[in-house]
Amino acid sequence: MTMTRFYNAPYTLSLKFQLAVLLGFLFVSPAQAVDYDVEIIIFEHVRDTTVGSSSTLLVPVVRNAQQIPEAPTPGSPIQPLGELRLSAEAEKIKASNNHRLMYHGGWRQGAIDKENAPYMSIAMGRRVSLLAERGDADSIYLRGYTNPPANLEQELRQRTISKLQGGIKVWVGRFLHFDTLLSYTPSGANYSFAFESERRMRSRQMHYIDHPRVGIITKIFPVDDTAPN
Repeated sequence: MTMTRFYNAPYTLSLKFQLAVLLGFLFVSPAQAVDYDVEIIIFEHVRDTTVGSSSTLLVPVVRNAQQIPEAPTPGSPIQPLGELRLSAEAEKIKASNNHRLMYHGGWRQGAIDKENAPYMSIAMGRRVSLLAERGDADSIYLRGYTNPPANLEQELRQRTISKLQGGIKVWVGRFLHFDTLLSYTPSGANYSFAFESERRMRSRQMHYIDHPRVGIITKIFPVDDTAPN
């Protein structure tokens, strides 16, 4: 009978080195050195409802938002999206009598944490001029009026909003996160719908974020295929 023998290695790794390797695996960022392609489809529901609407127009306060890029910017962590992979889903929405496609596109970004990830600016549809409250450093939404009460006029300032207004932010912690800070204002309405959400996601999986008037389909693809979900 042939026996297989296992011999000790001629040297033993030091305990300190083994601990350093172990700690490196435990505390490495889950998305270290990985870029992500963020693809989104935004559409509105044809159904007309006021359920969940506000009593006034709403202006989202999106600070330091960036435009979704159309051309590469050297050194920027946000770059254009090169390939659209959700075209079949977008075509289904176009063909539906229940939905209207508002946007299909996206961007590429690095693995940016919550504090440093920018909101990507969203402004789609007809623009409306209004008077909105000034707000403060903690404001998320500002109340707005096309015909404000006389007692408020001195406290308001001129603003404009689009039918869908606000921002979308993707950031990386232990997991991927997809945040929205949006408002949807139906054509000719004197009210809006807030669309604020925080969603934890897994890459390579389709996600659907619903709302009474707007829907978002998104799928986030790691550019580096070795990235964890």
